[in-house]
Amino acid sequence: MPSGLRIDLLGPLTVRSGDAEISVGPLRQQAMFAVLALNADRVLTPEQLLDLVWDDDPPPTGIKVVPTYVYRIRKSLPPGSRLERTTAGYVLRLDPDVLDLERFETTVRAAGQHSDPEQALALHDQALALFRGQPLSGLPGQYLAGQRRRIAERREKALGTRIQLQLAAGRHVEAIPELIGLVADHPFDERFAVLLMNALVGSGRQAEALETYQRVRRTLVEQLGIEPGPELRAAQQTLLRVEAPAVPARNELPYGGAAFAGRATELAEVVAALRTSELRTSAKAAPPVLAIDGMAGIGKTALAVQAGHLLASQYPDGQLFVDLHGYTPGREPLGIEQAVDHLLRGIGVPADQIPGCLEDRLSLWRAKSSRLRLLVVLDNAPDAAVVRSLLPGASECAVLVTSRRLLVELDAKRRLGLGLLAMDDATALLTEIAGSDRHGGDEAAVRELAEHCGRLPLALRIAGARLRHRPAWSMQHLNERMRGRRRLRELDGDSNGVRSAFAVSYEHLPEDQRRLFACLGLFPGKDFDANAAAALAGIDVPVAEGLLESLVDASLLLAPQPGRYEFHDLLRGYAAEVADDADAVGRLVEHYLAVAGSGLGPDLTWADRERPNLLAALEVAEDAAAIRFALVLAPYLHGRSRLDELDAVLTTGLAAAERRQDAEGQARLLFLRGNFGQFRCGPQKGLCDLRRAAELAPADEPGLRSRILGSLGYTQGTLDPSSNHAELLRTSLRLAHLAGDREAVVETLSRLAALAVRQHGFAMALEYYERALDLAREIGDERLEPELLNGIAVCRLAEDEPLPALEATRAAQRLAAVHELDFSMSYALCHQGEAHRRLGRTKLAVEIHEQALTLAIGNCTHLDEVDARLHLGRSLLSAGRGEAAAEQFDLAFRLSQDRGHALGVVGALTGLADCTPHSACADRLLRQAHEHAHNAGYLALATRLEHRLDRTPAIHG
Repeated sequence: MPSGLRIDLLGPLTVRSGDAEISVGPLRQQAMFAVLALNADRVLTPEQLLDLVWDDDPPPTGIKVVPTYVYRIRKSLPPGSRLERTTAGYVLRLDPDVLDLERFETTVRAAGQHSDPEQALALHDQALALFRGQPLSGLPGQYLAGQRRRIAERREKALGTRIQLQLAAGRHVEAIPELIGLVADHPFDERFAVLLMNALVGSGRQAEALETYQRVRRTLVEQLGIEPGPELRAAQQTLLRVEAPAVPARNELPYGGAAFAGRATELAEVVAALRTSELRTSAKAAPPVLAIDGMAGIGKTALAVQAGHLLASQYPDGQLFVDLHGYTPGREPLGIEQAVDHLLRGIGVPADQIPGCLEDRLSLWRAKSSRLRLLVVLDNAPDAAVVRSLLPGASECAVLVTSRRLLVELDAKRRLGLGLLAMDDATALLTEIAGSDRHGGDEAAVRELAEHCGRLPLALRIAGARLRHRPAWSMQHLNERMRGRRRLRELDGDSNGVRSAFAVSYEHLPEDQRRLFACLGLFPGKDFDANAAAALAGIDVPVAEGLLESLVDASLLLAPQPGRYEFHDLLRGYAAEVADDADAVGRLVEHYLAVAGSGLGPDLTWADRERPNLLAALEVAEDAAAIRFALVLAPYLHGRSRLDELDAVLTTGLAAAERRQDAEGQARLLFLRGNFGQFRCGPQKGLCDLRRAAELAPADEPGLRSRILGSLGYTQGTLDPSSNHAELLRTSLRLAHLAGDREAVVETLSRLAALAVRQHGFAMALEYYERALDLAREIGDERLEPELLNGIAVCRLAEDEPLPALEATRAAQRLAAVHELDFSMSYALCHQGEAHRRLGRTKLAVEIHEQALTLAIGNCTHLDEVDARLHLGRSLLSAGRGEAAAEQFDLAFRLSQDRGHALGVVGALTGLADCTPHSACADRLLRQAHEHAHNAGYLALATRLEHRLDRTPAIHG
């Protein structure tokens, strides 16, 4: 990211590089840039961008407009900006503090964590000063309108917090003028009215505070037909209420524990939500309930107890704690009768005055608690029904509930789902329990152990306790013990272990949920959707969707995004332990084969999302399925430039085919490896595989034999133009027609054309390319067209026709962008830049060739990179940048030599000859180029170099 780049969204969109303001284009283009900035460092698919920028009214060109807009935005940004295209979409990568919205959020967070009120107040002032008007003003679209409202809400919240800090500091008079304006601007926002009343009271102006209440109430009743909410009514009652005498208080909260790390944000949220100054309501209102849910061992009780201790002074009539034992190993849940009996005793009701009838007990509890200010903690709740029956009868009481289940039926003021500890908090907890001296300075071992514990507080506490009580053990030793399937064993040992906690949650599930949970333990990948889950369990997708959501509610699955599910690491291990369906993996593999086998193009969204799972499923597939899998995945991975994964898939598939002695499977996979290998690493790389494929291919598979012989003929023709490659290609063409495989016909015609180009037979090559293009268009598969259009461009350039060549490359570029064909895009840019160079547009040619080189390097294909460097070298030379051109030719030469790429060597030597001002050196380089061309069998090229050598003295003399 270039230094000095600033993107401001808290007002009209403004982009600056240093002191210079940058225009990112017209209004809709600005909207796309704003969407990318708001989602910085997150990949957005083209479909998402189209939807977020144009809503329900996309342009006639549809999704094709997205690459164009992204390209224009990228061009407008300063060098070094990272607007990148990934296999899934587009992502704008931003360094910290580039975005003013991020600076605002960071500063507000810092203020919230500051212990000094004055410093917190100053930080809030600093954050609010970043606003320059209405956020994202003038930009179209529903999404940006929603973001505008969200940011405005965040500003108002920060403003309210800043004013609260002013009031807490005793600066009531100072806050009043601003609050008067805010109340006038937001007549229905009761937050500012409450703050104004508090400021007036703090200034000794109680009458005006009551008058403010009456005025706001009148506005709400007359214009909206509603009464003021709890906070505003509570502020009014504070002025009028006569305090009742307090009853003796009882604090039943358990010991908070010596080690409590992290959860600062969550703790502050709970305390803020249940602070009595925020909760003053009428006697008719229900008590506020805050529900904390999360998986076993996540630290729900610890958080509730810590919050309870911090809130104790707010609830002077008592702090009651009831463990309902909803998920306690070896115990039945506590009955309502026992729970309400405990609560009544907690507020001082003698045993002989507690009714025998449950309904009478509950009525007495509600009546007695209605006159008290109590904090009630209902821990480990089994369901919402139990909690509802135990709620106190006063609005000035507060209830904290913890449960492993999401209690959707509970009317809670606030819900807090606990996630895993942040890594720093996890290591802090682990170190505090194990002892600060146990890691011996090996921070990596501490972090590894925290990951082995899944950053789960219960697991961290158990691991830390084991280290503390085993002085001879090091953290690295415990890490070694926890690798693989031993983790749960190391974190167990008694009824409070991790496995025991998981077992209770599992046993509480209905049978259908238990079965699905166990089947999911066999899933080989990380995250999955309902279709994969249904396949594993052998059930219908709608049924699987309902069961998955139930498992999420039970905190046994995570839902990181809508429709996607995954396990916590430790829960995945437990699910694998209870799995017992031997056919589940086979069903999953067949599901993936059914979807992938129906075709992975042209829309690759599903394949891109599921790629890690497809690769994982291949590893566990039976041999017959693995062969089919590899044949489907290999072309997709090659098109996506996932070359390491491509090699692994082909290796796995070939091993399976060899074990099954499947000659046809071996032939097909060897063909793919040889065909892809020649383009990545040179023709010699693929020759052996293609020859072996030709030997193994069954005679009754003319389509397969056509493709193998076509690729083999092309490879042999590249390595040795004097070989029998022409006969192989003619046979390939005949077999393709025999098989009715029109795509194979297109491929073979394209190979004939490419070999003709290498022998400078451009007229014949153009005829082949145009025949192939007509047939490709007849087939209707646009993905076949870009390479043919690139070939036509080469022929047009050879005939010194740059304008038709430019037209062909633009068509190739458009289709390559639509279908995300990176290899074709790289070649299209190379030839497009060459056309501009021929037309005298050298600056533009250099820019385009630099783009081509970047793309070629990203494709990890050496031949693409050589071609791009040769083109860039020629453009740099035409632009008068001889040194830079020579550097590119030299790199192309070295890469071509390493890969045995004769044409690349010839092109690089010729380019270096053009760069040198010394005739003797140029003559030597050209002779070397001539020798390479002649030895490689490129006689037309060698003859052309001979003619040039004859003219060299005149040129360099």
